[in-house]
Amino acid sequence: MDRKGVLTLVLAFLLIAAFFTYYIMNAKPPSASAKTETNRTIPTKQSTYCWDGFLSGECVDYAEPFMMNEIKAVSVSPGEKIAISYKRKPITVSKEVSVWTEGKSESKTVTLLDGDIYVAPSESGTYAISTNGTWKRGSSSQVFFIRVK
Repeated sequence: MDRKGVLTLVLAFLLIAAFFTYYIMNAKPPSASAKTETNRTIPTKQSTYCWDGFLSGECVDYAEPFMMNEIKAVSVSPGEKIAISYKRKPITVSKEVSVWTEGKSESKTVTLLDGDIYVAPSESGTYAISTNGTWKRGSSSQVFFIRVK
């Protein structure tokens, strides 16, 4: 095989490898992160999503946030600002979050400040906050828990 043929073969291999790497690394929805204005990280958990994989897609529906195992609420001050971001930037991200109060079955919708800042409630209690975004390959919700003291 001549030099041009080898170069074409190597280039084709690299393109195929890049394609598979992209799909393998993006097999699941990107994670969200939440940080308080005092720079404390609040752990997030995957929630409901629909995502297209390489050979197939899947939709997974999660239970209400307070039914999830291993709830780790981070203590915050009343009215503390919490910045929400995603590992990979969504095409669209909801400008609202759903907020559940522990012990109540209904959620309420709260509008974010500047599109990505959640302001903690002024009332003491434990809250679950669910945010969501849409990417080229699907949509995903993430949830995090705070305890207002």
